[in-house]
Amino acid sequence: MPKPLTVAALAAFVAVDVLLVAGVYRHVNQDPPSTGVEPAQTEPTRSSDQVAFDFDPTDAGVLDVANDGTFVFAVRGDCEDKGSKLWVSDDYGASPEVSKVGLTSVQAVRASTDGKLTVAGSDKDCNPLQRSSDDGGENWFTDPQITLWTIDPEDPKTIVSPSEGDSEPGCTVSSLSQVDDDFARVTCIDGLVKGTGNGGKEWLDLGRLDNVRTATFRTYDSGFALARYQGCAAHVFITKDSGRSWTPTSCIVGDPSRAIASSDTTLVAVVGEKPQVFTSIDDGADFSQP
Repeated sequence: MPKPLTVAALAAFVAVDVLLVAGVYRHVNQDPPSTGVEPAQTEPTRSSDQVAFDFDPTDAGVLDVANDGTFVFAVRGDCEDKGSKLWVSDDYGASPEVSKVGLTSVQAVRASTDGKLTVAGSDKDCNPLQRSSDDGGENWFTDPQITLWTIDPEDPKTIVSPSEGDSEPGCTVSSLSQVDDDFARVTCIDGLVKGTGNGGKEWLDLGRLDNVRTATFRTYDSGFALARYQGCAAHVFITKDSGRSWTPTSCIVGDPSRAIASSDTTLVAVVGEKPQVFTSIDDGADFSQP
């Protein structure tokens, strides 16, 4: 495609997303949605069902997986007495190995093909730092700048974007999903789902998923989440409208919900006190251990 057409196509795509977010913003201001369950598989949960859970950011997880099975998962940790732990794998997490990345806290991870990994967090003095590996976590080098969106390790109400720096979505953030350099989505411990399309300058209420623990967005509007629902500690939900409505699919046995991530073909979830990995190739309808 000629370059002018590429730029025009990209501009049109972003414009569509902006219109979608604007529409959701108007909807939220008029009548904030509760958990959306389409059509009548079960009754939707009410916003009154939401209980802000006892959230410990040091025990929360961050996860990513690439199309070739390159996998990276970390327990976030903090800058002081509870350090992070990082696992890597080349087979969708079937045989994860601990990798020493040289960070005290890990707030964001990215897996690319052929064992390429990027991890952002902080050192022992709580200075922001990003490190990368080209060999599946065997060796790490420090990047000249941070390119991943992160959660502030000292304040889970603050998000840091590569372009705009610190911003506050207006809640305690349980999970962060980077869509691109400007777009990101977060889940809050009170059930709200929020989003930004300008690097964090503004955050909009996109929807609600009661008792949500973690979420990931494959595109601007398509995402997956894990939430407590009908006695299941890690119930899988799907959204196709930026988090405005959510449809339940299946239950993963394990508590707590740690993290969820998606490649183009495979959905991966990590649950349990001792992290266990589950994968799905049918968008969350069925899960099994890899």
